[in-house]
Amino acid sequence: MVPDEHLEFLEAVWSRRPVFTYIFLGINILIFLLMSLAGGSMNLPTMLAFGAKHNAAIDNGQWWRFITPIFIHIGLIHLFFNSYALWMVGPQVEKLYGPARFVLLYVGTGVAGVAASYFYNPGVPSAGASGAIFGLFGVLLVFGLRYRNSIPPFFKRAVGTGVLPVIIINLIIGFTMSQFIDNSAHLGGLLAGAALAAMIPYQQPGSETPGIFKTLQMVLLATIVVSFFEVVRNYDGPNLSFRNLASLSQILTPGSTSNDFVVAVNAAQNAFQASVNDFDSNDPGRIAARKPQIAKAIDLVRKAPSLSPAADKLTADFLRIMQSQYELIDEVERSKTVTILHSRLLRDNAEEYKRASDELEQWVETEGKRHGIISK
Repeated sequence: MVPDEHLEFLEAVWSRRPVFTYIFLGINILIFLLMSLAGGSMNLPTMLAFGAKHNAAIDNGQWWRFITPIFIHIGLIHLFFNSYALWMVGPQVEKLYGPARFVLLYVGTGVAGVAASYFYNPGVPSAGASGAIFGLFGVLLVFGLRYRNSIPPFFKRAVGTGVLPVIIINLIIGFTMSQFIDNSAHLGGLLAGAALAAMIPYQQPGSETPGIFKTLQMVLLATIVVSFFEVVRNYDGPNLSFRNLASLSQILTPGSTSNDFVVAVNAAQNAFQASVNDFDSNDPGRIAARKPQIAKAIDLVRKAPSLSPAADKLTADFLRIMQSQYELIDEVERSKTVTILHSRLLRDNAEEYKRASDELEQWVETEGKRHGIISK
């Protein structure tokens, strides 16, 4: 016969819906998609603009960076593993503690992880739900010890000391790959989860949620909203544009958005300058041989990511100039001679090119730094 306390425990686990686990999962995915539109979550300017932990920015008053990193993930693999972990452990904790306490546990341990990273890993921007997920493991560890007499035997393997192997394995992986993983955030979240679980009781079946937990839940949810409002208000990253989804490299490769912009503009400049030198030879064959390079540059500029309105204007200008130069070269190839009209058109293109290059140099000086682009 199943003891009454075991029946109460089973009722607590199976009768509640893990609403906020799914809400937080949805926020993680939504933020990742928005970052992909802004050049990719592995693009440093995008990470910083969306609110990744950055000590210098926090020191300058951007307090919300203790909250927003919990919902930011760096790359698709990072998002996948953290989402899977949250999907597995989140419902257990939320069903045991109820939605109000779960919000407190998840956000509280997440902030503790960010704070630990701020103090013990100050030199590296970081983000991710790992601190909060380790916090949930810490909650289950202490829960299993604190309520060991109320837990059905078959469930003890999933909580208490049954969680230890998972924690230890993940910590070993973290320290083995310390150049990629912020172990301070993991430990900070784990310890915070254990401490909170030692103080906060789980929600027994049929009991009302105390007002203090409901109040804390509303305060924390409001803080999350205000934090991302501050991200929007202070946003200085790349434009959100479907153009930035043109290549998977912009989602999977660090810094790819800014790099792709630089590659496209450099290709246009190199191709144009080389074609001008070809015209100096007055040799139609040599001029025509430059068409493939011009065509490749046009393709790169057309696919250039969107960084800002000013950068978009620059790529549009270079695209128009390169297309005009291609048409000029095509006309020389057809006529098999360089006429006075061709020279005049070349001069017009060169003037437009110089103007665009000057504007590019000015843009690099004023905006480039925030996109990781500096003049040489």
